[in-house]
Amino acid sequence: MLLYNCNKIYIDKYFITVYYINMKTNITMLSEKDRNLFGVIIRQETKTNFLSLTDLQEAYVHARVLNGWCEKQITKILNFEENAERIYYLLYEQQIIKSSLMLFMKDVKNFGITKVLKQSGAYRTTGRGENKQVMCNPYIWLLVAMELNPMLYAKVVVWMTDTLIINRIEAGNFYKSLSSALYKIPNPDYKKIAVNLNIAIFGKHETGIRNKANKEQLEELARLEDNIAFSINSGYIKTTDEIVDVIKKSTEQ
Repeated sequence: MLLYNCNKIYIDKYFITVYYINMKTNITMLSEKDRNLFGVIIRQETKTNFLSLTDLQEAYVHARVLNGWCEKQITKILNFEENAERIYYLLYEQQIIKSSLMLFMKDVKNFGITKVLKQSGAYRTTGRGENKQVMCNPYIWLLVAMELNPMLYAKVVVWMTDTLIINRIEAGNFYKSLSSALYKIPNPDYKKIAVNLNIAIFGKHETGIRNKANKEQLEELARLEDNIAFSINSGYIKTTDEIVDVIKKSTEQ
């Protein structure tokens, strides 16, 4: 029996095209500019922040052919005993699990690392055959990248720091500020606000448009949401129409 605390805390990262704040939607980021690794677009989910191990393996294959690296498989890397210990501490530090290392390693031995990770909510497989997609916790993903090759690890560290982790933390904080501030507005029209935010940042509104956002667009969206939240909390904005007016004026600057 796997004995873990499997409660997961998901932080919505963007004011995406979902019009009710209490609805949580998980989309896969597809921006080619920010998530390109050796010619492969690394998919990332917005709600869980999971990154694609399938794409990482493909990126390694591309780099291996170009640089003459040896063949490596991610499944084997995950099954190394020393990596299982590292994975334990990564999950423990994130409070994803609360069991002891001894119990964790016992379960890994009895059930295998992938089953333990799935049980803890840090690893997920979808689809079959050519459509199979393996996603995992971003810290575990980084550990795997480090084990694949030092050059790949260096690129990934810079890539994640510059365009993923920092920007998502900032965007997430600004989103939470705006969400909290909107409760002070009587009967806020979430759909109207979301549509106008999309038009201001992307020049149009369509379903799922934010899953293609690049770094600059995320930064611009974060600044705009932060300004709106500040204005609401300061009492300068009191209605949905005033919010929309601020959004529209931001595009004129």
